[in-house]
Amino acid sequence: MIQNVIRGRDSILKAAEMIDALGIRRPLIVGSRHLIPRLQRGETLETAPVFSGYHPNPDLADAEAGVEIYRTQGCDGIISIGGGSAMDTAKAIKAWMCAESTEDLKANRLNIPADSGTGGTEGKIASPRDLKKRAGRPKGKSRIPHLAIPGTAGSGAEATATAVVYENGQKLSLSHPALLPEGVILDAGLLDSLPDYHKKSCALDALSQGIESYWARGATEDSRVHAFLAFRGVLDNLKGYLAGDPHAAEEMMDASYQSGKAIYTTRTTAAHAMSYQITKLLGPAHGHACALTLPILWDLLVENGETHAMMADLAEKMGLGEPMMGSRLLRGILIDLEMPVPGMPNEEMLDRLASSVNAERLSNHPMTLSPAQIRAVYRRAFTPLGSNERQACLDIWKYYGI
Repeated sequence: MIQNVIRGRDSILKAAEMIDALGIRRPLIVGSRHLIPRLQRGETLETAPVFSGYHPNPDLADAEAGVEIYRTQGCDGIISIGGGSAMDTAKAIKAWMCAESTEDLKANRLNIPADSGTGGTEGKIASPRDLKKRAGRPKGKSRIPHLAIPGTAGSGAEATATAVVYENGQKLSLSHPALLPEGVILDAGLLDSLPDYHKKSCALDALSQGIESYWARGATEDSRVHAFLAFRGVLDNLKGYLAGDPHAAEEMMDASYQSGKAIYTTRTTAAHAMSYQITKLLGPAHGHACALTLPILWDLLVENGETHAMMADLAEKMGLGEPMMGSRLLRGILIDLEMPVPGMPNEEMLDRLASSVNAERLSNHPMTLSPAQIRAVYRRAFTPLGSNERQACLDIWKYYGI
């Protein structure tokens, strides 16, 4: 499915036009309370039901609550506005509406109509493996269009057909081609009110997704084009974006979108796999957590004979002279952004972090990591740099692009 994308500052003013094009007459708005007033212009949007009762890391029960509002209010489409949590919640609501049972939902067995534009055909889905090949017709709504309006530049969730929700603390990934939002509005004006830490962490998420999708085992020629646009978009515009440059903000919004397109093809690798418990147990936001281990993982790939050539290519694409400069650049960004490195966890916490890493996500990493290596990556990520090395890393980022 090709998304209908509108770009540009104040493009949110075209939301009514977009929902009309998508055939939505009564949308459920899923989003951040502070952003929704930017959206509600015109009778259709001003009277639409709103669901903001989701968690920062959406719970499966959040989606169920959203489905109840959707059904009782007679909605015929969804608008999500906000960060990745808003968009994931909206996708999960759509997935719930297209599943005949909770078990089917968790197994990604969605019943999608053959005429939905997602490649569905008549017939029941036999297993999650068949999702992209066969789909049946849902019992409820036969069509649930979704307009996604990101309020951050980081997750790229508007460009993916995957939603992450949690059940009893356990991560659950919902993925189906039909979950790709049919419409997207990229309005960099929505980024203006974000707190600085949130801007920085989201930017690091997009940067990590761009780099990880470039080196992922599942990378393709097309996904590497999107990955390149993502990491260069962040690197070339981050300083201007944080200084308030409106054009740089638009470029950052597009870089985030490109990172989503790349990561949807390749899926994430070790930096993302290792980030979730850092956030849960130690507190740094998601993108910040990804960026803590990324430099160490970079060094391991440069040192590995089988991946060295690929890392040299990646370093060249990033505008760096030597592959080893990549990890120093990434550390320099963290230092310059004043993104603190948590104190060294005790041995028990290191064990807990290492044992929590999802093996499936690690299978997409370009080199096999043993449990001992994973633990060592965490240890190095939390080890403070010496003053000379710290200054060298900072200088590489300070003079980047000059």
